[in-house]
Amino acid sequence: MSRFADNDDRPTDADAGKHEQARRLAEAALKAEEEGDQARADELFAEADRTDPQAVENVLMEWPDHPRAQRHARH
Repeated sequence: MSRFADNDDRPTDADAGKHEQARRLAEAALKAEEEGDQARADELFAEADRTDPQAVENVLMEWPDHPRAQRHARH
């Protein structure tokens, strides 16, 4: 057992909640883009990225045919 029981690399409930929130925001952003609301999509992606950039990456990997995912893959 680690002497530092409080200092491990396991995600906390707060981290999991932020990840899920960012995923929902990124998914909503993709939907807004598909509906032609680019300004809203940009706002949602920015908020999702501030919340948890890895969640945004995960969502984009799940939507490989979406134009934003394709643009993102080229960077």
